[in-house]
Amino acid sequence: MSSTDDDFPPGVTASSSTHIFRRGQEPFLFPAYLYPSGSYSLRGIATRAFSLGILLASSLLTIPFTSFPQLPFFIASLSLFHFLEFWITASYNPSRAKAEAFLLTNNGSAYQIAHTTAVVEFLLEAYLVPGIKQRQWWTTYLGVGLMVVGQVARTLAMKHAGRNFSHYVKSRKDAGHVLVMDGVYAWLRHPSYFGYFWWAVGTQIMMANPVCVLGFAVVLWKFFSSRIKSEERYLCSFFPGEYQAYRKQTTVGIPFIP
Repeated sequence: MSSTDDDFPPGVTASSSTHIFRRGQEPFLFPAYLYPSGSYSLRGIATRAFSLGILLASSLLTIPFTSFPQLPFFIASLSLFHFLEFWITASYNPSRAKAEAFLLTNNGSAYQIAHTTAVVEFLLEAYLVPGIKQRQWWTTYLGVGLMVVGQVARTLAMKHAGRNFSHYVKSRKDAGHVLVMDGVYAWLRHPSYFGYFWWAVGTQIMMANPVCVLGFAVVLWKFFSSRIKSEERYLCSFFPGEYQAYRKQTTVGIPFIP
């Protein structure tokens, strides 16, 4: 079987693959980037997907047997979020479906600290003032509603952008990069940011974590405000005139970010 560089993900060529198998008398390529140490490691992808599935299932099964179902629901939602990050990427932007597309280890230490803090706050308040977790069911429903809206918006953003979607801000315009203005992008300029902001804030409202509600909102607002300004400078240079007109017709959907 012959293979050309077009058969490989960006930045990977046939020369980086290894002839190790034969089909009849004809050798075929097994790409090196699929090995355990590769960026598209099959073992890494399988391990992450399996672990997230176990965590999701065990968390959901715990809910009926606890007086504080918000915590296992949070863990289940977090597991689903990370699984969907990879699954949607693999479905609509497969060339970028690396093991890191799960976003489990490449968000920086602040990401892990934030979620650890949320769990610690919940446990402390459940122990010291359990009533705040057990009697405020309106916060649970409001939080879950925001989580659903946020997750749907982010998923649609990744689907509608397709190959134009990236988890990183691009400083150079890729070949074939187009300005997506349909689907969810017809209303929101940055639906993935909108989605994550409200999903994350929603998780803390659902958990009735007053400290983390404020903390998540402030930190995420500062992060997305800065990131959007930087990203839009590049987009204005990629699509001069076109992006400025598009920006006037749409919104970000995060408070106080124009």
